[in-house]
Amino acid sequence: MGGMCGRYVLFTAKEQLIESIRSETGVEHVDDIATQIGAESIYRQSYNVAPTHTVPVVREFRERLAIGPAQWGYPRGSSGGVIFNARGETAFDKFSFQGSAPCLFVMDGWYEWTGEKGAKQPWYTTRTDGRPLLVAGLCKPFDATVCATIVTCPAREELEWLHHRMPRLLTGEEAMAWLEAPEEDARALARAVPQMPADVISRKADRAVGGVGNNRPELIAPQE
Repeated sequence: MGGMCGRYVLFTAKEQLIESIRSETGVEHVDDIATQIGAESIYRQSYNVAPTHTVPVVREFRERLAIGPAQWGYPRGSSGGVIFNARGETAFDKFSFQGSAPCLFVMDGWYEWTGEKGAKQPWYTTRTDGRPLLVAGLCKPFDATVCATIVTCPAREELEWLHHRMPRLLTGEEAMAWLEAPEEDARALARAVPQMPADVISRKADRAVGGVGNNRPELIAPQE
């Protein structure tokens, strides 16, 4: 499935999603820019979010937190395709990410694949308490479209069997620091192996998730 963290899941309803962001970060209000501009479709449940999809991201906007739409992946230009991950260790030095602002992706969990080509097994990783995850991202406008990419970091020891890298999960405190910190502090956050915001569990997912057009709850149902 190409680079790591190339698919994720977001099924939490809008109201619960915004409340979870408020609760995790400790802010009193999150502006729902998506609804204000008629982009509520970003809140549709998706069990197979893929690069180029329009997704909700959280950013600082006029000194407040706001949730709005962004296309997942920076365009590669004439070579085609999109850059949907940014290595935290080098993101701030890469030309592709110059001029980016910090943002947060929100997800209920992400997919990763193990095994040999032709027999790969997808795994779904999620919080055991059922709450959404906050993940470090970078975003910037391309023409009239805001695009965003997920920041990755070395995997925690307990998840190395799955992949040697993982999304840069953030605690609520880290999320606010990521959005507000000076660049040097953001660099340190991006490079660091995550503190886990909560216990997570990885379980086998339906192999049908490999087809981007497949989008149903059964994809994350426990497999035998």
